[in-house]
Amino acid sequence: MLDFYNFVKDNPVFRQFFVDELLFTAYDCPIEVSPLDYWVDKNYFCYVTKGGAKWKTPKQEYIFKVGDGAFLTKGAHRVFKILNGEFCALLIFIPDEFIKSVVKDHLPSNQIKSCSKHSDTVIPLHLDRTLLDYFNSVLNYFSLRSAPSKDLLGIKFRELIINIMTQDHNPALTSYFIETSSSVKISLERVMEENFVFNLSMTDFAKLSGRSLATFNRDFSKKYGTSPGKWLKNKRLEYGKYLLETTNLNISEITLDAGFENTSHFVRVFKEKYKQPPLKLRKSFRNIYS
Repeated sequence: MLDFYNFVKDNPVFRQFFVDELLFTAYDCPIEVSPLDYWVDKNYFCYVTKGGAKWKTPKQEYIFKVGDGAFLTKGAHRVFKILNGEFCALLIFIPDEFIKSVVKDHLPSNQIKSCSKHSDTVIPLHLDRTLLDYFNSVLNYFSLRSAPSKDLLGIKFRELIINIMTQDHNPALTSYFIETSSSVKISLERVMEENFVFNLSMTDFAKLSGRSLATFNRDFSKKYGTSPGKWLKNKRLEYGKYLLETTNLNISEITLDAGFENTSHFVRVFKEKYKQPPLKLRKSFRNIYS
């Protein structure tokens, strides 16, 4: 699976500014493969400047076009091309540790607006005038003859976090920042629930959870009472069954959405668990509730 952060960071085609692991990038790359699965071990903001794309999670589909913005949490994502695949955007990569430091150093609890719980890996942004001006000010840096100083860029990264958390326009993202800054250890449950449909290695799951592979396996066994591989297989089958019962997707689409690599494997393990083929289960379910 594509490691998106390193793909962007190591690509000389993209104009970009670094401050340690923080990264501003003027991303200009059509989406040619659709759907495309990728993963990142850092969160990032995406402000679309040309074209558009669709992201799909187990919970919802999101379409972002010119002038739209989103925050994508670290982990795996699935994107589809739209508008002939054209896609340009300002990307701002921000790791968890930086979010923690800004919240701790600059935002006393009495300055943080009340917020609702974040619920998905893609969080659409409400772009008020402050955020629009912010994104455009960063885009202007790419037209300068020389790069801004690292001190100025560091301030711009902090400005973005503080703007989000001291306004009340993006409560779900504020919730994510609060949860991130207050957690001593990354939630194993959140990592697994948000990424189970993607073909990540156990090493990738461990990295996203902030653990070594050995610690990840130990913590996983303690929490779930089984191995990660068995849990993933069962979770994907349960989600495949849910899609059969609640959507009109065909078997190939369900195979992809549930995280299986091919249809024949999905059908075989589905029959082992539910004692009947997927389409027969769908028909039985609809006969009962018709």
